[in-house]
Amino acid sequence: MQNTREALADSAAENIITSTHLAVNAVNAFTEQVFHTRGGRIGSGMGSVIEALWGFYLNVRLNSEKEIPYELGWIYGHEYNDFACIFRNEDWNPDTKEGELFRIEVKSMVASADESKAHFDRLQHEFAENELLAVFLWDWKLMNDQPKTVYPAVLDYFVGHALPIAQLRDVLHVERGGTFVKKDHCPDGCPIQPCKHVGEPLNTSGVRERRSGPQSTKGPGVSYAANFGGMLRMLGSRGRQGKEYLKHEYAFDPTKARFIDFMARNFSRVARAIK
Repeated sequence: MQNTREALADSAAENIITSTHLAVNAVNAFTEQVFHTRGGRIGSGMGSVIEALWGFYLNVRLNSEKEIPYELGWIYGHEYNDFACIFRNEDWNPDTKEGELFRIEVKSMVASADESKAHFDRLQHEFAENELLAVFLWDWKLMNDQPKTVYPAVLDYFVGHALPIAQLRDVLHVERGGTFVKKDHCPDGCPIQPCKHVGEPLNTSGVRERRSGPQSTKGPGVSYAANFGGMLRMLGSRGRQGKEYLKHEYAFDPTKARFIDFMARNFSRVARAIK
């Protein structure tokens, strides 16, 4: 039974990955028809709207395939994951994950922003092996027949398993001089069990990178450094070792390669990092 469930989860993940281009096309067709405006400000919250629209339009696609037993559910509350792949027509409990196959974390980035604000900062041990990460690059685009009017359009995207991307992020964090809180070595002096800070990232100065990091590593004048998991910064490397690691993972891990390709296509600093 477990093997059957795992096989279904793998099949569902692949279907979501390969069907996303259809959902993105539908999102862009809808926004071009409806979301007309003059201006188009950055930081408008439109990224969250696009993330949600992807889920809804992907569900239209999934629900058209009557033979498959799953669909997407939108997770309420303040979970990291935005959607869950759930069994169709069965009870679903987001608190206990009953009725779920896996979860999907969704991020969006504005192409014209000086620095992407998208953060992928969940700790590696918090990921289930089959969770997905979806990242959408979007921007305001001029209407063809109304040159002073814009609409939000998805320009590019990545959808794939999240854990390999977290692994890539963490190795490069260490390569740049960062560290992670280790068991038995918490800066707060927590007892061995339970120390909630294990795995928390610290920057090169020993300052915590997440608000949930050790209190004693809080930086001067800031609650936390907030650089960990930045979609652009996390692929940066300081030396040859980091670049060699990126090239190796690109060659041998298809998921990491697709993510690096996605970022390199759209951000020159990433393209330079892998040369």
